[in-house]
Amino acid sequence: MSTLVLKLPLHSSGTAAPEYDYVLSPDGLQLAAHGRAPASLLPAQTQRGAHVVAVIPARALSWHCITLPERVLRSLLAGRMEPARARGVLTGVLEEQLLDDAEHLHFAVFAAPAEGTDAPKAWVTVCDRTWLQAGLQALEASGHSVGRIVAEVTPTQAGTARLLLSDEMQPAQMLLCTPQGVSLLPLLPNTLALAQAQTGLDVLAEPAVVAIAEMHFGNQAAVQTSAQRLLQAAQSPWNLAQLELSASPGGRLLKRLSEGWQHMRHSPQWRPARWSLVALVVVQLVALNTLAWQQRALLDEKRNSIQSLLQQTFPEVLLVIDAPLQMQRAVDDLARARGVGSDAELGHVLSIISPNAPAGMALTAIELSGKQLRLSATGLEPAAALKLTGAMEERGLHAQLQGGQLLIEAKESR
Repeated sequence: MSTLVLKLPLHSSGTAAPEYDYVLSPDGLQLAAHGRAPASLLPAQTQRGAHVVAVIPARALSWHCITLPERVLRSLLAGRMEPARARGVLTGVLEEQLLDDAEHLHFAVFAAPAEGTDAPKAWVTVCDRTWLQAGLQALEASGHSVGRIVAEVTPTQAGTARLLLSDEMQPAQMLLCTPQGVSLLPLLPNTLALAQAQTGLDVLAEPAVVAIAEMHFGNQAAVQTSAQRLLQAAQSPWNLAQLELSASPGGRLLKRLSEGWQHMRHSPQWRPARWSLVALVVVQLVALNTLAWQQRALLDEKRNSIQSLLQQTFPEVLLVIDAPLQMQRAVDDLARARGVGSDAELGHVLSIISPNAPAGMALTAIELSGKQLRLSATGLEPAAALKLTGAMEERGLHAQLQGGQLLIEAKESR
């Protein structure tokens, strides 16, 4: 899915329209284009499903680790708490750490590792709400609706640290990301010593300050452009669009599902799962096609068997179109030629016998001999036989009782 990543400018230059550093990616992972332009000249998002990610500069954010009751933290992280109430809870916890009036600040809450303590902890990041809303409204007015808001950098996991050196801050400064938070530090001996003492330190420097990074950290420093950092920030799972900036519960669910789907489609971590899914689909298709082929072969075998049986039994049938129907017709023709017609005519004879037979009568055998139908029965007295033969005479059949057998034939056959 095409992604446009924009870095919100900290300040506008005089009366001129503010310019945005941007990155354009076809899938959220690969860099296709980057540059700087005012909102009106940013790349248009014409592809269906494309979305815009706004990046808040590290200098615009402060990070605070707080402890909250588990129920309150779950409610905050799930977005179930009303924005006004959530703002009140966070303001009460951070009251002594905030340098500005809480009404002018935007808050976002994220889960933090408990580090062996029983009390649940959370990261709270804070920025100027008026500045953030103005930047989002300017993008909205230019036709770029922001879908996610992320931080340029975030605290790291336990046992890791990241140091960023950028030339956009003059003089050059360092961004130190640790499990304790994010710090903006000047290039001084004591701050360099603090960074060098970090465990699992990953040093990244923009091309203009690589020499400075190598001077203090040697070959440990790696080059990372500002465009690469923006693209990396856009992949963060931490969305700062919370409280008043969050969508409705249904919208949040849809957004999470969409983000999860895109992450599964493009993330390298999901590559084995994607290949496994493709292999499973291929195996299922092969199995279904094999089963269909076997069923088709079995059906053809049965059809050929029926056709062979039809032509062996009735050699006069030369062309087989519908074997069951043709066999039924041949049997009916043969039955008519023998004098008692089809199964339907036999049913006609039995339908005459049923209401006229005495209660103790029971058929023991049915035999077709020539053009006569012989019914062997028990419990058939002469008087009852006379009534039965009379009923058949009325229905166009000739019947007579001989030696305990009822002989029936069509009158026209006599």
